Amino acid sequence: MNITRRIHLNPQSKGNLGKSFEAEFRTAWLERLGIPWNGSDLDDRHHTFACRHPGAVQSYQLGNEHESKTALLKLFRRVLKDAAPVHVIDTRAQADALILGAMDELQILDICADQGVRLTFFLFPTDDTESMTNAGRLFLYAGDRVEYVIVHNPAKARGDLFKGSQLESQLTDFGAKAITLPTITPTTLLAAEKAESVARRGLSFAELSNPDAKFLERLLAGEIQWAMQRMFRQYDTIAHLLLPTELVSREKPVTRANESLKAEPQPQLNFEE
Repeated sequence: MNITRRIHLNPQSKGNLGKSFEAEFRTAWLERLGIPWNGSDLDDRHHTFACRHPGAVQSYQLGNEHESKTALLKLFRRVLKDAAPVHVIDTRAQADALILGAMDELQILDICADQGVRLTFFLFPTDDTESMTNAGRLFLYAGDRVEYVIVHNPAKARGDLFKGSQLESQLTDFGAKAITLPTITPTTLLAAEKAESVARRGLSFAELSNPDAKFLERLLAGEIQWAMQRMFRQYDTIAHLLLPTELVSREKPVTRANESLKAEPQPQLNFEE
């Protein structure tokens, strides 16, 4: 299948999983590779994504069921007309039912497939049944019509409910790949929040990691750089799930030389097993 464009979506309902945190690394990776991207911010409570990337990201208000359908109609009409090879959507918590309902009614996955556009779902398993059930519901809806990236966040998950589960096994059978978020010290995270407050705007990780910008002291900016390097290496290995076909090399994408960073089964789940 020739994929002409990619849409990244993190539709999971449970909040405080690190969804916006991970998306920040991913967009920095795209920029490091020189790959154009645009985005949509469906977190109508915070708009963190749009605040950090005002030139690339447009905000939408989800609202109730009818309003969500209207918002997503506008969003996907825009995306399907956009020439950017990658579109990144960041969603708020407790919105998965609204998003999946609107996508189903608008036949988004079928229309995207007709145009060679492929979605990648980012799933964040934790040690509670709510996130597991929510991730399973997304998988049952989308099946083999999307790709999956499983994002492990050691700062949030303290158990192993997902590891060895039927959900993990079936996602793996459908080609899912896993990545692990780095743990950044609270000192650096608090300093980043303070820098945004002083700057009176959102700051991307690319800005925070640049010591010449002086948003963070050099030691703290260095920790952001370290975290970005770890994530970039992981994204390189799953580039075939993140990029259109023509942008994926035979092996894996590499960062610029002068830069230091670099018949299908139907899903069935039984959480009682």
